[in-house]
Amino acid sequence: MGLRAKDIVLASSAAQSLEELQTGSDPISASIVRRIRALRPILLADCLHGEVVKRDRIPRALKDKHGLENMYVEDLPSFWRLLYTIVRDRGDRYIVVVEIVNHRTYDGWFRGRGR
Repeated sequence: MGLRAKDIVLASSAAQSLEELQTGSDPISASIVRRIRALRPILLADCLHGEVVKRDRIPRALKDKHGLENMYVEDLPSFWRLLYTIVRDRGDRYIVVVEIVNHRTYDGWFRGRGR
């Protein structure tokens, strides 16, 4: 059993991306949304499920925008990525999905560097 989280919260940018994917009519958008939904119980049961981004490799743009101290990445279909952080509030752990992005956006943040 992994490190449990109380809930998953979407940052506004992630919520906007998810809404755009849900209203998309193409099969790729649908498969990305299905995977995001399938990840929910997995992440609630083990919030450390994603790939860890080392602290010194968290892009400055994301640190500044979201105030990140830790970041994890989950791969989605068609090279999309779900980026999340773990926060604590009154002893409870929460997952905050900060971004749901396509390959181009993701590569722009991690240009030329491995995670």
